[in-house]
Amino acid sequence: MDSLHRLQEQEGYPRHNSTSSNGEPRLSYGSPGRGSAGGLANSFLVDSLRRSVDMPAYMQWQTLSTDVSLKLRQGSIRINKSNIVEWTSIDEHNEKTPLMDQSMDKEESIRYADINCNETTKPNDSSWKVGVFLLVNTALGAGILNYPAAYDRLGGIVISTLLQFGIVILLATTMLALIWSADLHQDTTYHDVLRSMGGKRAQQLAATSIMSTCFGVDVTFLIIIGDQFDRLFYTFIGHNFCETFWLSRTFTIIVTAVILIWPICYFKRLDFLRYLCMLGIFAMIYVVFLNVYEYYALDVVPGQIKTSPTSIIAAFASLPVICFAYQTHEIVLPVYSSLAKPRATNFIKSTIFSLILLLVIYNLGGSYGYITFGDKVKADIIQMYDAKDPVVASGIIALIIKMVSTYVPIMFCGRGALDGLYAEWFKLSTEQYIKGERVRRITITTLWNIFVLILAIVTPNITIAIETLGSLAACNVFVFPGICMVSLARRHLNGYYAKMNNDRRLLQNLEGTRTWRYIWNFSYFYGVFIIFFGIAMFVLVFVQVGIDITKKSTNVETSSSSSSS
Repeated sequence: MDSLHRLQEQEGYPRHNSTSSNGEPRLSYGSPGRGSAGGLANSFLVDSLRRSVDMPAYMQWQTLSTDVSLKLRQGSIRINKSNIVEWTSIDEHNEKTPLMDQSMDKEESIRYADINCNETTKPNDSSWKVGVFLLVNTALGAGILNYPAAYDRLGGIVISTLLQFGIVILLATTMLALIWSADLHQDTTYHDVLRSMGGKRAQQLAATSIMSTCFGVDVTFLIIIGDQFDRLFYTFIGHNFCETFWLSRTFTIIVTAVILIWPICYFKRLDFLRYLCMLGIFAMIYVVFLNVYEYYALDVVPGQIKTSPTSIIAAFASLPVICFAYQTHEIVLPVYSSLAKPRATNFIKSTIFSLILLLVIYNLGGSYGYITFGDKVKADIIQMYDAKDPVVASGIIALIIKMVSTYVPIMFCGRGALDGLYAEWFKLSTEQYIKGERVRRITITTLWNIFVLILAIVTPNITIAIETLGSLAACNVFVFPGICMVSLARRHLNGYYAKMNNDRRLLQNLEGTRTWRYIWNFSYFYGVFIIFFGIAMFVLVFVQVGIDITKKSTNVETSSSSSSS
C-alpha cells in the first residue's frame, strides 16, 4: 500500500497526515496550501475535471457504460471490492463519508474525511425522471434499424408486440433483482454486484460478456456506416457505383474508420463528445419518424404481411434483437445510486416509465416500417428509402455522425473491461497498473480497431451482427441477473442476511412465515428459469447465425454462377 500512497500524493489524492481530537485520522492532499475543508473539496473537484489522468482504463473497468466524468463531479476516492481505486460521492450535508468498505483491513483502508461540500451541489440527474432519460438514452441504438426485419421473422405485428410485452416484463424483474442485490451489499456497479452474489468468476464472466458486447456494437456501427454510404451513392451515382473502388463499401468503411474514428480513440477523456449526445438520441428518434413519414409518403406495394412465423427457430433467434434493443442493465446500478433518494420504489418508477417509453418508440418504428414493405423489408430499414428526399438524406447524415460519435465511448468501455481483466489475470500491482496504462491503452485500442474493422468488412449485414449481439445481451440481461436472483433467494431462505443482521433484507415483516418461504422459493425457481431461458436463447441464436451465414454464401455463389453464364 506504500506505492498506492505515493501515487495518491503525486496526483493530489487524500492521505493521512494527522489525527483529529477524537483520534480519527485526518486527510490532506498531496498539493499543500489548499485552505479550508470546503476549499479542499472545491479544489479537488476542479482538479479532477482538469487532469487528463482522471480517466484511466481502470475507471471503465468499474463503470463501463456510465459517464465517468459524472462520477468525478460527484466524488472522492475509495478502494472498491476489486481493490481498484475509484470515486465515491461526497455527501453535501457535511457528514463523514466512508471512502471504502469497513470490512476491509485497517492497514489497507483510506479512512473518513470531514469535507464541507456546501459549495458543491448534487448533479441535476438525481431525479427518477432523469433516470428515465438515462435508461432510454442507453437503450436507443442500432437495434431500431433492424426492428422491421425482426417483425418479419417473428411473424408479424401482433405476435411481435405480444412478445415484446413478455420480454419487457422479464427484463423489469431482472433489473429489480440487480437493484435488490446491490442494495443489500451496497454495490454501485454491475461487476461488483456479480462479485457479491456469484463470486469473482461471475464478475469476470460478466466483464468478458460486456466487453464482447462492446466489441460487437462497434462492429455493427461500422456496418451501418457502410450501409448509409451505399444508400447515398446508389441514389446519387447509380447502381454501378460499387464498380469504382473508392466508392465501394470496403473503401468507405476503411476511410471512415481510419480518418474519423481511430484518431479520437486514443484519448483518455470523453469530454469532447458530450455535445454529440443529444444528436445520438435525435438520430434514433428520427429513424422512427422516417418509418412513419415514409408509410404515408411512399406509394409502394408491400410484400406479404405475416401473421405467424415461418420458422420457430428463426422466430426464437430474433428474440435477442428485442433484448438488445431494451438492454440497459449495465447502467442500472450507476443510475440507481445517482438518484436523490436511492430506494427501490423510486427506481421502479424509472424502470416502468423507461420501458413503456421504449415500447412505444420501438413499436412505432417496427410496425410502420414493416407494414410499409412487408416481407420485402431489408435488414437496415434506411436502405429502403430514397436518399434524394431531403428528409431521408438528413436522417442518413445524422445516423452516420451518431455512429461515429458513439463508437468511441463504446470502445472506451470495452477497452476498460479488457484492461481490468488483464490486470487481474496478471495480478498487477496498483503501481504497475498505472505506470503501464499508456502502453496498454495504445496496444488494446490499436488491436481493437483493427479486428473491428476486419469483422465489419466481412460481415454480410447488420442482422447477423445484431443477432450475435442479442445472444450476448441474453447473458447480460437474463443469465447474470438470474444468478443474482437465485443467490438472493437462497441467502434469504438459509438466514444468511438475518445472521448478518442486515437491516436492508427484503420482506422483514413477513420473515419466517409460510408466505415468506413461498415467495423466496418461487424467486429461486424463477431465477433458475431466467438462467436457462438466457442460455437457450444464446445457443439458438448462434445456430441461426450459422444458418444465415450459410444462406448468404449460397446466394453469393448462385449469383456469381448466373452472371458468369
